[in-house]
Amino acid sequence: MSDPQYPSPPHAAGEESYLASLSDLMVGLLFIFIIILMAFALNYRQAENVTQETTEELRTETQQQRQEQVRLKTETEQLKLEQFRLMQETDSHIEQQLRLRQEKERLENVIEQLTNNNAVRQALLEDIQQDLAVRGVRVFVDEKNGILRLPEALLFASGEAQFSTEGHAALKDLALVLATILPCYSLWTADFAGECGELPPQARLEAVFIEGHTDDRPIRTPEYADNWALASARAFNTYQTLITEASILDQLQNQQQQALLSVSAYEARRPVAPNDSESNRRNNRRIDLRFIMSSPPPELIEEAQQRLQNAE
Repeated sequence: MSDPQYPSPPHAAGEESYLASLSDLMVGLLFIFIIILMAFALNYRQAENVTQETTEELRTETQQQRQEQVRLKTETEQLKLEQFRLMQETDSHIEQQLRLRQEKERLENVIEQLTNNNAVRQALLEDIQQDLAVRGVRVFVDEKNGILRLPEALLFASGEAQFSTEGHAALKDLALVLATILPCYSLWTADFAGECGELPPQARLEAVFIEGHTDDRPIRTPEYADNWALASARAFNTYQTLITEASILDQLQNQQQQALLSVSAYEARRPVAPNDSESNRRNNRRIDLRFIMSSPPPELIEEAQQRLQNAE
């Protein structure tokens, strides 16, 4: 500090003023720096808080996304399980529908066998009659009783069981016609290339009886002791000739796998006309082929009825 008695030179006073101003400037700058530093620190803290909040939000969102992924995965698995279950139910439903359709077809076949045997037999006899007519062989058909009738005059001489030449030719034609048609209504044990097409055998026939019939006049010859012997011989000779001319006829079977063709004799016990005239007696002397249609087994009918009752 200067002594008043000795005042400072003018340049010294300027230096003091300059230093004071510089000191004030430094203080101001320091103050500004501190303010800036505090602002920076405050902004940094705010930025740090924002970063933490953002990080927390991101962490929360990430966790939520993971939870959502887990939920979606769980739902996807459930949907897959549900789809698999639905597919199984659909397959089961389809199988059930298929079984019902098959069962319906089976029941319809049973009903068809029960209701249209006569129509099937009529068509069978008409086919045989028409094919024989084309070959020049005239036979009579009894549609009501399912009979193809061969008169004595077509086959035998009176009182004989051996065929005439014309009779043998007629039986040969009959054998060929039967061998073409009967396999379509029966089972067979050998290869068959007939007119049935691709249809499987249906075994609609139960039996074909070759029946020998006579009139009521007694007969006694060295060959035949009575009408029973004559009727039996005629039926058996007819059978033998048919299977000789067409061996497949002896292989045909019904649905029980039993032989289709068989032989029977009735003597004069089943006349088609009263034995009161020569014309009527001639009609009674004959060979009949009686066609018996098969019926479904009783257990199948009972089962069909039970299933129909359950379906109602």
